[in-house]
Amino acid sequence: MQRGDRLIEAISQIGKIVLEKQGEGSVVDQLVENPGYPACVLVAVRADEEGNVVWEGCEIEECGSDYKKYLFRSGSSRGTNYSPTAKITTIENTYEQKVIGWFRTVTRKMDHPVLRAIEQLLVQKKEAILQELREKLSLSADRSLISLKMNGSYLYDCEPFRDAFLHLVHEKDMELSARDQVCAICGERKDTVIGKLSVFRFYTLDKPGFITGGFDEAKAWRNYPVCLSCKAHIEEGRKFVESHLHYRFYGFSYFVIPTLLIPAGKDVLDELLQYLTDGKKDIRVHQEQADSFMTTEEDLLGLMQDYDNSLSLQLLFLQKIQSAERILLLIEDVLPSRISELFQAKKATESLLYREGDHPFHFGFLRTFFRPGVYDKYFLQVVEYVFQKKPLSISFFAPFFMEQLRADFYDYEAGDWSFVNKTRQALAVVLFLEQAGVLVRKGEKAVQGKFAQLFDAYGGQLESPEKQAVFLLGALTQMLLDIQQQKRGSKPFVKQLMGLKMDEKAIKGLLPKVIGKLEEYESYYASHRQLAEEISHLFLSSSPSWKLSVDELNFYFACGMNLSWKVKEIVANKEEK
Repeated sequence: MQRGDRLIEAISQIGKIVLEKQGEGSVVDQLVENPGYPACVLVAVRADEEGNVVWEGCEIEECGSDYKKYLFRSGSSRGTNYSPTAKITTIENTYEQKVIGWFRTVTRKMDHPVLRAIEQLLVQKKEAILQELREKLSLSADRSLISLKMNGSYLYDCEPFRDAFLHLVHEKDMELSARDQVCAICGERKDTVIGKLSVFRFYTLDKPGFITGGFDEAKAWRNYPVCLSCKAHIEEGRKFVESHLHYRFYGFSYFVIPTLLIPAGKDVLDELLQYLTDGKKDIRVHQEQADSFMTTEEDLLGLMQDYDNSLSLQLLFLQKIQSAERILLLIEDVLPSRISELFQAKKATESLLYREGDHPFHFGFLRTFFRPGVYDKYFLQVVEYVFQKKPLSISFFAPFFMEQLRADFYDYEAGDWSFVNKTRQALAVVLFLEQAGVLVRKGEKAVQGKFAQLFDAYGGQLESPEKQAVFLLGALTQMLLDIQQQKRGSKPFVKQLMGLKMDEKAIKGLLPKVIGKLEEYESYYASHRQLAEEISHLFLSSSPSWKLSVDELNFYFACGMNLSWKVKEIVANKEEK
């Protein structure tokens, strides 16, 4: 099964359930739209068996709840609808464009004597009909439709209009069709299957990923043949997905589509769709308010974490470009068990870095470091890897982190807190990805020494002495900057950090500078001395040649600066003991 096929099947399943709950009727019933107008003015005609047609006058009525009788389905704003029923803008334009225009369109495509005769009548009697329509409309201030009656019957009950309605709706899809073939969705042999599905504008035959036998359009039904009933399910499913499962995501639009994995999951899917339709909170969910790590807004993920794996989710990131649609990313088979893991990772991250309730973690933290319009591709790649639990390395993230941190570092000396906040966000991203199993924790071995507990909690990437040394040096440097800020009201030592572009040589040469400056301020206390000794020991224990990029070195340094308060607590406790 090709990527995308399961997506369409899942949407068809949703549409089928929705229609079953509504009381699924004929194919026409599924295609008719509710115009939502309170009144309708009708042009009444009578036709005999010989094809003679006469105009019987006009009438106006309240629409009521039985809107299907008008056979309304909107078409192009500048063209015709799928029946001669239309919303009135000005009666002259609507009559000419939407009513007579519909007959002209249909009689060019279908040889039906009655419809041709009605067209001729409406043209011949145009002025008289318009005059009576104006008089009827003057009696009502409500927004009104215009439609027809034939022999006292509404369009829905007139076979010529129903046939023409279906022909126009399916016209584009029927360009490529076959008879007596098996539908790819329901698996049944049907009189007609279509091969050019227009329900999704991204499902086009010019994309090799959707083609199995070359680019022969005449045989397109073989790639993904769909019967007319399943097409109706897909259309209804798409409407439901767009109404209830559509969310915004940092410049992107995404859909969360529940997918049935085993037959036993149908009851679960029924319940989920009912919840989305009614908005009731009686669904099986452990928390009073569903949460999300995608954005700050609630979405379906917070609910799905409490389900079993009889359902999965597909996440479709879609970009609309005028009338076309482009799939940016399709993430398939996201199980509730995986969603639960991600929520656990989110909570663990928040507990390590923030007070309860402050700064709930979401993908906005990650988006901070992947600039919109510049790094969209990489951002979506990370999103995919998070859900699919694919491994990434810190070397991938370090350049993106440091680009933003360096940009804010220049204002750090002046007291701007953007650098501090963004470093904390980068730390949160690293911890979340570690907890989620995407960023492999390298520091799994037991760490000895004063800072073992710190590295166990925060140092999943600090597996080597050189990384630990750089981290602790960042903390010691921050302690110096805090002392400068307290005594001078500024942090001039920031200039020694080279805009966070230090290499191995610069890092190693920074320690004596920090110690010297602390001594100059008469602030080289026992806690600082212990920390400096630990850094020196780690330097001596490190590899002769460090295999770390400049971005990685400075990221670990910035993390140490940000967690200096944690380091300070540890050395203070040791000093007391």
